[in-house]
Amino acid sequence: MRKIILVVSLVLTILAITPLAISRAFVDNTTYETVYVKPGDTVWQIAAKYTTDKDDIRELIYEIRQINKLDNNAKVYSGQILKVPVRH
Repeated sequence: MRKIILVVSLVLTILAITPLAISRAFVDNTTYETVYVKPGDTVWQIAAKYTTDKDDIRELIYEIRQINKLDNNAKVYSGQILKVPVRH
């Protein structure tokens, strides 16, 4: 009987701790910069300002498209406001 109580206690403890561990494991330190699209701007040009040679600009373009709900063409217009993810 003691073994059953011990096992149940351990299982309940693990279940109680797991959400806290998971939430901390996926802490994202991404902030967002607001960008005002100027005439002639493209998502590629905007993303290029936030990437280095070590980054894959295509990943940032994908994220910008997703965050701002842009279609596959990622066409932007002068005066449009975009959120650009910036990692620290």
